Amino acid sequence: MTGEPLRLAREAVHTRVLEVVGALPRGTLLDVPAGSGLLARQLAGLGFQVTCSDINGERFAVGEFPFRQADLCRSLPFEESSFDCVTCIEGLEHLENPYQAVREMARVLHPGGVLVLSVPNYLNIERRLKFLITGSFTKPVPPEVLDELGPEGVAMLHLSPAGYPQVKLMLEMAGLRVEKLFRDRGKPMQLLLWPLVALIRLYTRLWPRRGRQRYLLDEVEGPAILTGGNTLIIQARKPAC
Repeated sequence: MTGEPLRLAREAVHTRVLEVVGALPRGTLLDVPAGSGLLARQLAGLGFQVTCSDINGERFAVGEFPFRQADLCRSLPFEESSFDCVTCIEGLEHLENPYQAVREMARVLHPGGVLVLSVPNYLNIERRLKFLITGSFTKPVPPEVLDELGPEGVAMLHLSPAGYPQVKLMLEMAGLRVEKLFRDRGKPMQLLLWPLVALIRLYTRLWPRRGRQRYLLDEVEGPAILTGGNTLIIQARKPAC
């Protein structure tokens, strides 16, 4: 993927995230991983009191916000119940231990606080078809490429590709409850696969209710996932005391 499509893809995700977060009550917000701080500046523009964190402090370029360096696979340098909202955009799939990361994000949320999380939508119809053909959700990385990438390059890979059911499990194990699912911009080329979408929905409609619930079919066959774009945005809440 070239730099321009990647930039545009991120803009589309950020635009949708700003819509989602913009509907929440204003308060304290942690953006992690914050990257360069571009999204943090836009979140602050909505009226949130923003704090940023990332494993790489050298990339962070927005000096007006508090910044703490941290490894999400270990712990966040914040007290329990420190924030009303946490945003984790395009981060979870790059971590070796996403379960620990979600636990930490849940820990620093106030009771009643909201996590807005984005992950690759591995279960849209296009990626399901690719998995059927290749047996892989992401492109395999040859050993020689790993050697060339180095630690920083490896961190940009999708180390933990997880579909929505696995991400929902991470959230629930951390005490969070999924409230809403959102899609980024649609993929017009997926219109060619609508006959396959219809076949899947028709087939699973015949399943007993318990089977549909067990496999979360009402969610994974919905417009945010099965016919969604490249990115899935999840809004989850920490129960109030």
